[in-house]
Amino acid sequence: MSDPRPEDEHVDASSEESGEETETPTAPERRHIDRSITLNSLVKQADNIGPQLIKNIKRDDPTWTEERECLLSLLHARMLLRSIIEIRLAEERYAAGNLSVHEIQNILKNQREDVETDWIAEIQELKRNMIAEIRKNHALEKQLASLDKRISLLIKHRSNIKEIIAAATAKKPKANKERDTARVELTSKQMEAYQHLFYLLQTAPEYLARLCTLVQPERMDNFLDTVILTLFGDAFSPREEFLILSLYKLAISQEMSQMKSVGDLLSVDSVVPKMIITYNRRKQGHQFLKQVIAPILDTVINQADLNLELNPVTIYHTMISDIEIQTGTKSNLNRNMKEDEILEQPDVKRILGQRIEKCTAICEAFFRDVLANVGRLPYGVRWIAKQIQQIAQKNFGSSDDEIDKVFGYFVYYRFINLAIVTPDAFDLVDKELSILARKNLVVISKVLQTLFTLNVFQGQGGEKWLLPFNSWIKKQNADLKNFFRELPKVTDPSEYLRVDKYNELTLKINPVIVISLQEISQTHQVLLEHQKTLKLKPANDPLENILGSLPPPPEISDANDREIQLTLVNKFKENLDEDVTSGATLYAETKELVIGVFKGIPLQKKREDEGLDDLIGLLHSAQQFGKENGQPQITENATKILANLAKLEADKIIIGSKDNYESFLRGIALEVTNRAEIREQQRKENTRLTFALRELRKHGAYLNDQIQQYTNYLRDVMNHYGPKDASKKSAKHIKFTYKELSKKGIIVSSDVPKLGQKTMVFYIWSETPGEFEVDAKLAGKSVVPEPMKLYLDELLEKANNNVSELQLDSVTLDVNLTLHLLNRNFLKKIK
Repeated sequence: MSDPRPEDEHVDASSEESGEETETPTAPERRHIDRSITLNSLVKQADNIGPQLIKNIKRDDPTWTEERECLLSLLHARMLLRSIIEIRLAEERYAAGNLSVHEIQNILKNQREDVETDWIAEIQELKRNMIAEIRKNHALEKQLASLDKRISLLIKHRSNIKEIIAAATAKKPKANKERDTARVELTSKQMEAYQHLFYLLQTAPEYLARLCTLVQPERMDNFLDTVILTLFGDAFSPREEFLILSLYKLAISQEMSQMKSVGDLLSVDSVVPKMIITYNRRKQGHQFLKQVIAPILDTVINQADLNLELNPVTIYHTMISDIEIQTGTKSNLNRNMKEDEILEQPDVKRILGQRIEKCTAICEAFFRDVLANVGRLPYGVRWIAKQIQQIAQKNFGSSDDEIDKVFGYFVYYRFINLAIVTPDAFDLVDKELSILARKNLVVISKVLQTLFTLNVFQGQGGEKWLLPFNSWIKKQNADLKNFFRELPKVTDPSEYLRVDKYNELTLKINPVIVISLQEISQTHQVLLEHQKTLKLKPANDPLENILGSLPPPPEISDANDREIQLTLVNKFKENLDEDVTSGATLYAETKELVIGVFKGIPLQKKREDEGLDDLIGLLHSAQQFGKENGQPQITENATKILANLAKLEADKIIIGSKDNYESFLRGIALEVTNRAEIREQQRKENTRLTFALRELRKHGAYLNDQIQQYTNYLRDVMNHYGPKDASKKSAKHIKFTYKELSKKGIIVSSDVPKLGQKTMVFYIWSETPGEFEVDAKLAGKSVVPEPMKLYLDELLEKANNNVSELQLDSVTLDVNLTLHLLNRNFLKKIK
């Protein structure tokens, strides 16, 4: 019924009979051609089945009717199969870029005009605005953090911080001061050289990867801020993310090459952890913390009565302090009781059991949320983990347990842990943290840190109070290891971000960074200090070339410092023929020129045969067309394309004449067919950046509002600490006898003679909220050169640290009872 030869032999035979020569496909084409041969074979098989059946069916056979119905169904299926295969072949041809010039021109003419207009300029403007907003917000956050740090103890007792407000507001006239200061200006040559320098540092990660290990520790923080936050921004686009991860890959590889085991990342003074901390301060890290960690933090912080202090001695002493402050009477409980005896106290046992149970539940919530959201972790964090894993396995043959400890260190301790301990520094909470809340978070973080680093508490030092958590920690190990197995499962940046090293060479608009003059000067200085070590090439090193063109770094004072926008420019673009990446740039530029010519010349005839387009002949025709029709730009571009093609072929970037420029035309086809997708990506990025800018501005407004609320709150505190009778112009002096203060236990000891104790009186008053003056008198005369000072925040800090005594001139006071005395006589709402 049919030829027994395989289908491929039919194809070969027909080729031989027609006298056509078969060409050996190139490696990149082989997979697609094999697929096409298979599909074409199916079509031929379908075409042959019908005639073969008809030839072999006898019409006088009684089964003719059944066979006829079967044949009709088969023919219908053949037609459907042919249609499906033809559609599939066309789709694969377009996807592979195997299009004729005629088809490429048709696509270009059918594309909407705005497809050719990208949004890069608008995206760059959004990025500039975002960087400016980030710097404004950073300054506001510093102001707020500084204020919060100084008032953390006073907030609990509604204390006065008038001096803090004055100090904070005193910084505002800085802008006016700058106007009166001589303005430092960079010359045009300096600006140009710095544009070249920072472009080189951004796109050649080898220099910064080396420099990271050479910078002195005291300069590392400022250096990393410049490198990570200023030079690479906040990962606003795949380009910056790709470049910064290229830097991290080199830095990690370089540092681990000097180590003996992966565990050295935890024990040596490694720069990698510091780099990862700075990386996590960027937008992706903050989003993860905001979405995953912040909700549980809010729950913990909003429990005003939650206390997770587990030191039995501290619990016992706090019980005594609370009783004394509330009653104003010295407690009869033994302060010197040993820890073993304290642990036997029923109240202490009950409190410890309740707190351990609450702390375990909170740790469980944090742990489960982190495990459930591994996919939300910043891509860069997971990719860095992947690099560490690969290098550790290759260089050291590290086991999973060894690598897991490093994962826990970087992912938890150097990222999540910082947000748990200091959530206000990461903008994860919208209220002031009390000292108690901070202590609770520290306890939680210790338990989670031990879990994520695959350890247990050993019972040494302060850890002995945390031993009860070991049973819970051991139960979570299996789930934690599964988390660590999933952590590094990410694709490479070029695939995930759709960016590779050649994208940098096709930028239509130069990148822009916002950088301060001090950052420029400091970076310049540190590069000069390590220039010889950083040199990559023995001759004509790019960094050496740029530094040699610059004068010494400018001296920039704080008053002269300001931010400038620096447009980054590749100094060596004209000399890219010496670099392999020059071919990529020339290749991309030539493709753009060809697309322009294809759009300008008449539509080429549709190719009837299977031959290849004659690109060189077409370009010569384009030259002539431009001359004859008054379009010199087409002629000029066609001439330039011919020169570029010759150079690309000479540099072995393209095959060229050997394949009649088929591979080059395929690249153009792919560029044209994907234009709509490229524009869609730009549209999405534009939308994302617009939203991010709006959120940054909202955050800036929030910070300003927070500062205003702090100010209002502190003003309210000032109305509570001070003279009770505010109508009087002078502060009221409250009189206490020595005997009275001693009897109440406020005076613990003194150098005052017994005879003087009988007649000595003390006067206490407050003219500034939160500050108290004490004058000691005998027979109406002061016995101290000037009044002694009591500061509320100092007393509160001592009470919080369980320091029971305060030493003044000639007398020692009991801290808790002194606080009670001040609250009773100077805090208006305590009677």
